[in-house]
Parts: sequence; structure tokens; C-alpha cells
Amino acid sequence: MRTQSLLIPVALLGMIAGIGGILGMPPAAAKAQELPGGQWESWTVSWRGEAHEVRVYRPAGFPTHRPYPVVYLLSGWAMGLGMWERPDLQQAADATHILLVALQGEDDGVPSYYSIYSGLPWPGGSAWQVSFYDWFFQGVLPWVESRYPVRRDPGGRALVGFSMGGKGAFSLAAHRPDQFAAAVSIGGVLDLTLHDSEALRAVYGPKGADPLRYAADNPLELAPNLKGLALFIFHGAADPEVNPAHGRRMHETLQALGYPHRWEEIPGLGHEVSSAEIAQIFEALRGIFQTPYRPPDRWSYRFAMARTRTVYGMRVMKTDPATWTELWDVTPAGWEVRSGDPINLITPPWYSSRAQLWVQLWNGGSGILGSERRMTAPGGRLRLTLPAGHWRITVGASPRAPSGGGLIPSDSSLPAPPMTPDPVHPLRRKPLCLEDDLICYRF
Repeated sequence: MRTQSLLIPVALLGMIAGIGGILGMPPAAAKAQELPGGQWESWTVSWRGEAHEVRVYRPAGFPTHRPYPVVYLLSGWAMGLGMWERPDLQQAADATHILLVALQGEDDGVPSYYSIYSGLPWPGGSAWQVSFYDWFFQGVLPWVESRYPVRRDPGGRALVGFSMGGKGAFSLAAHRPDQFAAAVSIGGVLDLTLHDSEALRAVYGPKGADPLRYAADNPLELAPNLKGLALFIFHGAADPEVNPAHGRRMHETLQALGYPHRWEEIPGLGHEVSSAEIAQIFEALRGIFQTPYRPPDRWSYRFAMARTRTVYGMRVMKTDPATWTELWDVTPAGWEVRSGDPINLITPPWYSSRAQLWVQLWNGGSGILGSERRMTAPGGRLRLTLPAGHWRITVGASPRAPSGGGLIPSDSSLPAPPMTPDPVHPLRRKPLCLEDDLICYRF
């Protein structure tokens, strides 16, 4: 393994900047392209004081086949980054021209479980003052894409994880399905309610103490978010560490949702990553990366334990993070909302900024029309403030009845109160912030 230092002399920085200017790319990317392929290198990536090791494998022939798709490899607990430095994996990356980025969801033995939570309790204090979620999306992704000649679109990224990392692959993809083409779990913890370990309790608390904390980061609970991704679940039938029931439950859930996926319970295989799995995964990823990326025409998304999320360009903001907010069957013509807290919602730029749109708000349980009005969409985006409850929103050139009916069970039969005439306050983006999330905006 080759280790590179992040400390570069000032004079050398000037030389690198010159090279970058000539090649029309960031200086760090220009420097990375000078290095030969077929080897690993180690870096430390820091974001807001949270610093962790990252290992990068540049495939043979690097950088001939740029821009490279990237597979982010997520290690199991206490397995370290070295678990990925194996010849069969490197040969698969060489053959498919894929850049590998290995990450571990722990720091000196303190697990993050690749979660959305920070300030995790642990004997002797607390760790992960920045969540893995934030460190990854706002630290690692921009760092990789500024340093290496890689694809910067969702169709060029995939997550592959083992054990705790399998959980991370599916939960990170579910939190941000618009950022990846595929998610792969190998022997993964895919239902937090089925598992129990010191690492799990360190992140989510004692079993049963805070069910929402578990549910909001549980891949099984977040499965509706995964529509449109290529999904692979491999699990050894003889796994003594993580029950194969994790994979079975996720398979059954995805099957019920109607989401295509691959599920394989491998006879005789224990808690390990086999060469056969690696070969199958990378052959599949080759085809996925060669297929033009297209987001799903209709999608659904649910989240809790966060005040805001942005997905497929839809921004949702609320005050109380300890509630579920769900969007179902989302299209420009309408979508369904269920939220335990009032929300501010800004759509993607779906509409003509000059159009007069008829926006109707229906009670999702009773079907009663609660409010309707003509609205404009500055910049092509509608801005709505919605009360807590279960609603169906329709958008069109003229009034119409909601289509598709209620998708989410509701015990509410009360008419919807009228929508506020006031739009969501404009959002101002912080400079140099690459992630489209709450931390990037001033209110």
C-alpha cells in the first residue's frame, strides 16, 4: 500500500496549480492523474474536524479510462480498511475500470454504523461529533470528485458494504437515492430490530428505548426510498454473526414494493465476502455504469430524525425532527404527503416560471378538497407550506380530482385546513457548500 501525505510544500502547490491550469482540471485532480494505476493509496479526509482514513485503489491503466465510475466500499465493524485489499477485488476493478474508495464506519474501535447520528455515547466520552452521513456526503464525495478523474453523476457511483457496511450501503442509498446507481449488501445488517451488539447499542441506544432513533436509520424502514436503484443482497446461509433473516426480510419488503432486486442466500457460506460474490457484483456494475442514468419517473421518500432533506431536487423542511415525513408517488402532476409536523416544500424546477398553475390540496383520508388556488412557480419551482397531516396535492392547468387515491393508511377524516398564502421563505445557498442539505442553507 502506498501512503501519500496531505502536506504539500507551497512551491510544489504552485507547480501543481500550473499543471491543473494546463489540463483544465482542479490541481488535485491533475496531480492524481500523474500517479500510476494498480495500487492502493491512503489519505486522511477531514470535514469540520472529523478526520478519518480513506483508501483509494486506482485500477490498472489509470488514468486511461477516465472518467471512472466509483465504488465506495464500506467495511464491517472491527474489520478495518485492509479487508478490501485483496487480489480478486483489485482484479475485478482492473477489468471493469472502476475506482475503489474504501471507508470504515468506526474510529479507534468506536462505531458509527454509517449512521445519520453524531455525538455518539461511548465509555470514556463521545465520538463522531460529525455524523458519518455528513462526513461522507459533504467531506468524502467532494474530495474524491475534486481529486480524481471520476464521474460526478449518480449513474457513476455505487455503494458496496459488508456486515455493518451492508447496512451502510442500503441506509446511505436510502437517505440519498438520487446520488447512486446501485447499492450492494453482503452479509448486511438490514433490519436493526433483528440485531443486537455493543456497536449497535452505542449508536442507537438500548433496544426498545428509542424506537424512532432505530427506525429513522433502519434500511428496512427506508426501503420505499430505494426505487430505481440496482439493488443486490447476498448473504451466507451459514452466517453465524448476522442472521440471514436480515436479507430475507429486505428481499420480502422489496418484493412487496415491486422493486426489482437480486437476492441470493448462499449455501454453506459464513460471515465473509467470497470471490464469487465479488465477480458477480462487478460484472453487474459494469453493465449498470454503462447504462445512461435516469431517475425514476415516480418515486417515494420518507425520513425522520432530521429537519430537512433534499431528494431528486425536492426540498422538504420541518421544525420537529422526531416525526416521520413521507412523500409518495411523486410526479410533477401531484404527490401524496403524510407528516407529523408542518412542512415547507420546494419542488424541483418542473414548471414554466410564466405558467399559472392550479394547486389543490385534498385530505388524504377522506378525499375532501381542503384548498385550491392559482399559483406561479418562480424559477420553475412551487413553494408550499403544508400543515401536519395526510394530504394529496394535485398540480395542473385547471382544477381536477386527485388520481390514484390514497396510498398511505390514515385515521384522519377531517377536512384539510386552507393552505397558507405565504410561500416558503427563499433559501440562500452558503458559498462552497457542495451538499444540497440544511447545512448548506441560511434561513
